[in-house]
Amino acid sequence: MSFPSNVISGSVGFGGSNRKADVELIQSMLNAVPFPKGGPSPLLGVDGLCGPKTSGAINRFQNVNLGFSDGRIDVGGKTIEALLNLLRSLGLLGRWLPGYPGGKTPGASPPVAGLRAEIKKWAMTGAKGPYGDVGGGAPNGIVSDLDTVMETLSWGGTRKIRRGWKNYKEFFDVAVQGWTENHWKAPGYLDGVKVPGKRVPKIPGQPGGISWCGIFGVWCWIKAGKNSKWVPGIGPTNASKVAGNQGIQVGDICVQYGGEVHHFIPIEVNGDDLLGVNGNSDYQSILIKPMKRATVNYYYRPE
Repeated sequence: MSFPSNVISGSVGFGGSNRKADVELIQSMLNAVPFPKGGPSPLLGVDGLCGPKTSGAINRFQNVNLGFSDGRIDVGGKTIEALLNLLRSLGLLGRWLPGYPGGKTPGASPPVAGLRAEIKKWAMTGAKGPYGDVGGGAPNGIVSDLDTVMETLSWGGTRKIRRGWKNYKEFFDVAVQGWTENHWKAPGYLDGVKVPGKRVPKIPGQPGGISWCGIFGVWCWIKAGKNSKWVPGIGPTNASKVAGNQGIQVGDICVQYGGEVHHFIPIEVNGDDLLGVNGNSDYQSILIKPMKRATVNYYYRPE
């Protein structure tokens, strides 16, 4: 099967036409190329803007695969042909060309690779289980005020606690910088993870409890193998902070601000529509929800 002649409508890269849709397509395709085969590292932001990073990624692909580089991909040229042939050999071409098996949905996420695939896996584990004391198919995620059991107290009474409280505790133990077991000895801290409706207290002198959506996001990064920690009041360490909402990819930590700050991990990106895993959602559950790109103020990349 021959490639269509209009995969891109104009040249992309150094001195090219650089139409937004064409640049986004090339950025997504290059991100799907493994690094040893000429792919970029870190991955490109899929933002439709052709700057030095995108031209540099084109140069790298050309050097590895063609033995020359001019930093530009021309319509019908050797570079686009080499890129399409490589994606076809990897079984990925159908994601972009409808004429191939598994034809793409316009604006859909590029293939998820490596670290980002693992982040998505752990985000989905948080939303569905199994993990810790919560079995598979947990409708509200691996911790929720709505998923409870009865606990027998030392003096003989009973109380209702979250079935997934050990998971809730682990988010802090694993992800929060400087967190130790001594924190759980302070009044209200252990009850904050065990008792429905309660939260882990903020530092002394601050009202309310900790909103742990960002902590959950960093926990997913760490479980996926990313070296990071959550710093209260700052965000994740060892991450790139990107202003605005262009270039969001699966596995980023997106931040909304509408009176309150909320973090979520996108697991699908389809144009302006995102599908996000939200820690600390309704009733402190971990829920998968449709989100809109326009609601994101900034985001963190794990690379």
